[in-house]
Amino acid sequence: MIKGINKQIIEIKCTDDEYFEKALLFVRAEKCTEPYELLESCARDYCVRLSRPRHRNVRKIMAAILLSLALMTAAAAVLFLLMT
Repeated sequence: MIKGINKQIIEIKCTDDEYFEKALLFVRAEKCTEPYELLESCARDYCVRLSRPRHRNVRKIMAAILLSLALMTAAAAVLFLLMT
């Protein structure tokens, strides 16, 4: 833990991420008395949670693309049937 002038800071080395190598988290004043192990564990959990939404967003985008393609295919089939 790094102690600043008025804040305690936890530095987490995020080696699992291809873009970021570390994160600095500023501990809330009312939580500074918590044990370091608890603060470090919470900081690591937070870093893991930060990396998860990116994967969910990719799934949502892929689902939207596939749904759009299905709707366009259905519309093309209906137009083809109407024209013949």
